[in-house]
Amino acid sequence: MEAYFEILGFQFKATLNSLITIPYLKKEKEGNEIIINNIIYLNEKGKILMGFPYIKKIKLKAKIINHYKGKKLIIFKKKRRKGFKLKKGHRQLLTTIKIIGFEKNF
Repeated sequence: MEAYFEILGFQFKATLNSLITIPYLKKEKEGNEIIINNIIYLNEKGKILMGFPYIKKIKLKAKIINHYKGKKLIIFKKKRRKGFKLKKGHRQLLTTIKIIGFEKNF
């Protein structure tokens, strides 16, 4: 079973027991289970369901594994012959989830 879902404006591919890194969910704590309603596409043994925009009868259950900071990105700006240099760093907050199962409400 394979599904595509949307969370916080980003789309991700999910299969059973897969680990997915998504943007930080600040309201949820590690170990909590979440339900994702925004399923866009579902492929179950060759049977394909498409949502317009979402499939309403299927939900994804996921467990939050951990919250962490991503790899540091360096932003460097320079203007030639002016002596202007600017160096900044940024670390994105991320969350790892594990897909536990699919719920069908037909």
